[in-house]
Amino acid sequence: MRIFDNLLYKLVALLVAVLLWVSAQGVNDIEQSLDLRVAYTDLPEGLVVVEQSAFEVNVRVRASRAALRRMQSDLSTYVVSLAGVKEGTAQFSVLPENLPLPRGAMPVARSPSMLVFRTESVVSKLVQVRPDVGGELPEGYALRAVRVVPGQIEVAGARTSVRRMQEVPTQRVDISQLRGTTTVEAPLLFVPNVWRKDELQVPVQVTVEIDGPAADEGGTVSRG
Repeated sequence: MRIFDNLLYKLVALLVAVLLWVSAQGVNDIEQSLDLRVAYTDLPEGLVVVEQSAFEVNVRVRASRAALRRMQSDLSTYVVSLAGVKEGTAQFSVLPENLPLPRGAMPVARSPSMLVFRTESVVSKLVQVRPDVGGELPEGYALRAVRVVPGQIEVAGARTSVRRMQEVPTQRVDISQLRGTTTVEAPLLFVPNVWRKDELQVPVQVTVEIDGPAADEGGTVSRG
């Protein structure tokens, strides 16, 4: 058959083509940009990061196609160690040696070249819990009272934010569909860099007391 004519030459040609393709994939360098998420470690106890200048670093890398493929799957984060920082502002250069690049890969450019973090000391405080209740009851029903348990919680977080806080609101409780006294669990809504400190973390329960025909008949309803 003609397909087997000059078979040896055809095999040699195929081998050469494969070798050229492998060479092009693995040896010839190209450039490509990678967007890396900025992460930090080793934050000293008692501090919280309240600001950072960038959340991504763009790095332009020169490497073989094979190396770039590995980086696209393995390299996603640029990590900054905050060990030893004090309260205030700290600057860190984006250094090529901090990038876990494979052998033969070379960083060509990066943006930004500097990362800035601002930290504050962590303080705590006891604040009121404010139930946020909204919506309109139908005619014939009236809102009698709103209770929240616990009425106070201890919060912790960035010094400036915590010192300004007097209360923490709950997620909105919509009373428009209620027809009797009802108790629901309501998540708390915190400002950035503030969290709940108390160890028990008892769920906040909001009780809405409603007067009306259904309230007289149905009694108390508990909703999770």
